[in-house]
Amino acid sequence: MRTLWYIFPAVLLAGCATTQPVAVEPPPVALVAAHVPTKAVETRYDVRGYRERANPSIRHEAHAVYRRTIVSANAAEDTGTVPRTTYAPASYAPLSGEAEVAAELATQKAITAELRAMQSALAEAERRMQAQYAQLVRQSAEAAKLRDQLEAERGRLRSAVPTAPSEPAAVKATPATEAKW
Repeated sequence: MRTLWYIFPAVLLAGCATTQPVAVEPPPVALVAAHVPTKAVETRYDVRGYRERANPSIRHEAHAVYRRTIVSANAAEDTGTVPRTTYAPASYAPLSGEAEVAAELATQKAITAELRAMQSALAEAERRMQAQYAQLVRQSAEAAKLRDQLEAERGRLRSAVPTAPSEPAAVKATPATEAKW
């Protein structure tokens, strides 16, 4: 510990012994331009309501933001702003008249082709449904005819005179007909 007391001041003094070069040139003096009369112009920007990206639970309502700009006093008085929709953005290049008509015509042709495809699919579905309906009508008629035949047969059997069998018929059990429990 005692040796540290001797080394510590020596290290501090050795560190302070180094010299830094000193700048001899003064910094350049900024030239002041001639005083031009100025005025402040406020520009209003409307901001839509939005949610903060970092914290979606915070919502900012729509409000106006004002920017103050210093302009020369002899600038035109009409420095007002216009809505953003007044001029088309640079990324929007409108089509020429002929190209716009051609694009609209192509769109209409595509829509017409889709409508025709839907119409043919609908007609095919209608044809299949009509065929199924006709088959159902035929099957219903067959079922009604069979029901009438069955009722006629039941009525004939009930009205017939029963004959007493002399001896009950014995059925011989075969391996294929015997009951398996």
